[in-house]
Amino acid sequence: MALIDVNKVISVSEITERIKQTLEDNSSLRYVKVRGEISNFTRRRGRFGSDYLYFTLKDAKTQLSAVMFEGVDSIPFEPRDGAQAVCEGMITVYPAYGKYQLKCYSMSEDGAGSAAEALKKLKEKLLGEGLFDQHRQLPQYPKKIAVVTSPTGAALQDIINVISRRYPVCGLCVIPVYVQGENAVPSLIDGIKRAQSVGVDLIIFGRGGGSSEDLDCFNSEALAREIFACKVPTISAVGHQIDFTIADLTADLRAPTPSAAAELAVPDISIIAETIERLSGSAAYSARRAAQDAQRELSLLEKDIRLYSPLGRISAWERELSQTVSKISEEIHSKTQRYERTVAEIMPRLSAAVHRKTELAESAFQKAAQSVSDLNPMGVLARGYSLTEKDGRVISDASALSNGDTVSVKLSRGGFTARVIDTHSIGL
Repeated sequence: MALIDVNKVISVSEITERIKQTLEDNSSLRYVKVRGEISNFTRRRGRFGSDYLYFTLKDAKTQLSAVMFEGVDSIPFEPRDGAQAVCEGMITVYPAYGKYQLKCYSMSEDGAGSAAEALKKLKEKLLGEGLFDQHRQLPQYPKKIAVVTSPTGAALQDIINVISRRYPVCGLCVIPVYVQGENAVPSLIDGIKRAQSVGVDLIIFGRGGGSSEDLDCFNSEALAREIFACKVPTISAVGHQIDFTIADLTADLRAPTPSAAAELAVPDISIIAETIERLSGSAAYSARRAAQDAQRELSLLEKDIRLYSPLGRISAWERELSQTVSKISEEIHSKTQRYERTVAEIMPRLSAAVHRKTELAESAFQKAAQSVSDLNPMGVLARGYSLTEKDGRVISDASALSNGDTVSVKLSRGGFTARVIDTHSIGL
C-alpha cells in the first residue's frame, strides 16, 4: 500500500477506506476469537428474512462493537445482555461511521462447552451405575408429604395451593433449604435427610424455573446419590422444560413444574367422592341381589321338600340344602368382605350398610331353615302320628289292605309289626 502524501489533503471517506484496507489486510486480524460480556444486544430482521445481530463485547477495561449477519440460526444458546460469549470473526471497519468492529461468523457461550461436556460425562457415569433406573411406585393416597424447597419461593405456594385444593386431608411438612448458590447442594442433601426422619411417605423437592446457572446445584453428583439412597419415593419439581437435570433423572418421578408435581403426588378428592358414591350404590345393590337370590333358592328348596317327603331322600336333600346354603352364605360373606374393605378405606358408613344387608340375609336363611325343620316327618311322628308300610310301600288308604296282611308301623320312638284284623274307612 502506498504511503500517504502528507502534503495532500484527502477526504474522510478516503482515509477511512485506507484504515479499513489496512486492518483487513492484516493477517492476524482476519480470524480472531474474542471473549467478552454481551451488552447493548439488538436483533433485527434483514432484507432477506434472516436475523442480524448488533451488540458490544466488553471486559473490565474496554469494549468492542460487533455484528453478525451469517450463522445466526446456528448459535447454540440464546444471546442476551450479560451473557459471557466467545465470538469468532474478523476485524473490519464500518465506513459510514469510521468505526472498527468485529464481524462475527460464529458464537458460543463462554465455558458452556467444557461445562456441558463435564455434565455429559457425569450423566453417563451415573447411568452406568444404575442411578437413573429407580422408579418406585408412589403412594396412591399419601398421608403426609415433605416439600424440600425454598420457603420464600413461588414453588412452595404453588404446591400448597394445588394439594390443598385436590387432597386437603394430606399433611404437609415444609423443609426449608437453599435452591441456588454455593450452599444449595449441602442444604438440599440435608433437607432430603431431614424429610426422611419426620415420617412422610413422599418427598417433593425442587424450585421454580431459572437460568442454567441457577439450576447447577441440581446437577450435583452428591445430591444425586442422596436422592438415590432415599428410603422414601421422590418427585423432582425443578421448574424448567428445556433439559433434565441429574436430580430429575435420579428421582422416582420427574415433574416439569412444582404445580405439576403436586398434581402427580395426590389424587383428586372430588373423583374419590364420586367413586365412593358409585361403589356404595353398587355394594348395596349387590347385597340386595345376593339376599334375593338366597331367598329364591330357599323357596325352591322348600317346594322340593314339600313335594318329596320320604325319609330316605330327606337326608340327602338336607345335605344338599346345607351345602347350597353354605355356598350362598360364603358368597354373601365374601362379597360383603370385599365391599367392606373397599368402603372401609374411604367411608365407614358403607360398612354399616353392608352389615345391615347381611343381617337381613342371615335372618331369611334362619327362617327358611326353621321351615325345613318344621316339615321334617319325624316332627309329625312326635305329635302322635305313625307311619304304616306294607312290603316297603307307605300305606295311606285302608282299602289297600286286606284282613290278615302283615304291616310295619313306625312311631316317634321305635315301631312294631301288626296283622290286619279288620279295615274300615273314617269319615271326617
